[in-house]
Amino acid sequence: MLTIADFSRKIIFDLNKTFPIARVQGKYVIVESNLSSVSIPVSSIYKEYQQVKDYRKTLKLYVDIINDILNQYKFKIDYNSVYPFLKSMDFGKGENDIQFYREQAFTDIDVLYVSDMGETFRFILQTDDVDFEKVKKRAWENLNKLSNILVRLDDALNIFCLRYATDFNASFLLSDSMQKQIIKKVGRDYLFAIPSSSTLLVAKYHLEYIKIIKSLIIADKDPNRISDKIYQYKNGVFDIIDEGY
Repeated sequence: MLTIADFSRKIIFDLNKTFPIARVQGKYVIVESNLSSVSIPVSSIYKEYQQVKDYRKTLKLYVDIINDILNQYKFKIDYNSVYPFLKSMDFGKGENDIQFYREQAFTDIDVLYVSDMGETFRFILQTDDVDFEKVKKRAWENLNKLSNILVRLDDALNIFCLRYATDFNASFLLSDSMQKQIIKKVGRDYLFAIPSSSTLLVAKYHLEYIKIIKSLIIADKDPNRISDKIYQYKNGVFDIIDEGY
């Protein structure tokens, strides 16, 4: 028979072969998978092991139990409520790198995908059991069903923002209807900035507008930051404006 200390070390080692993260925390075995977690007292698992006197049976039993619990909370996607979401290319990366499903949109900006769950957004992960091609297709279709209106910031300037504040304002940039509005109001050579999720700035290309847009980026108070860069769209290409203009 293994001692409880040896048993704890061994079962954590074996659980980590099945689940992304397994560890002992205090008196509990903690197993994490995606955004869900399970906590089971070490004493309960060890007591089972003492009764059956078979480590492999005990391990299989608790792998099945943990899977059952995690699957209760398994993410089920509603393709009618998925949307593209523009975020900084560094968003979710670092020490606790979260495996968001993402694609590059611009030089320093990625497209992620979210499920609108009413009170909150749930980001789509690479590990989710979803049809990723369908996610992308339906996300853009769903965004194109929404609408917002470009309005002038000032009557004397060809600089525009969106009339209504929403969490999708940055994403609207790539919607079909917004591209039509932009072309109609400022033409096919324009500046834009998306400092945060709720802010889209678009301007006819003029050098004097760059400083104004920079000041607007600094003034944006939305904490959901995306990029402090100013882009130019010209001949079908999106490029960051050179610092020297």
